Amino acid sequence: MNKVQLILESPTERSKYKKIDSEDDRLAFFCNHFIMDDMSVRLIKRRYLLSKRHREAFIQSIDEIIEKLER
Repeated sequence: MNKVQLILESPTERSKYKKIDSEDDRLAFFCNHFIMDDMSVRLIKRRYLLSKRHREAFIQSIDEIIEKLER
């Protein structure tokens, strides 16, 4: 999640993320981002994307990070 937060700290990247409509595309945004290395992507996929419940928790975490950064 540290790398996800690092990505979202950029106003440009945060804006790009917020314009994405599909949940799958939002997840792909992070997995395909140049900051993410193979290990980080594998950890995100293993921890958050294997079940719908964990996937929703990941999206919720991202929303909380964005809310915190935009205060």
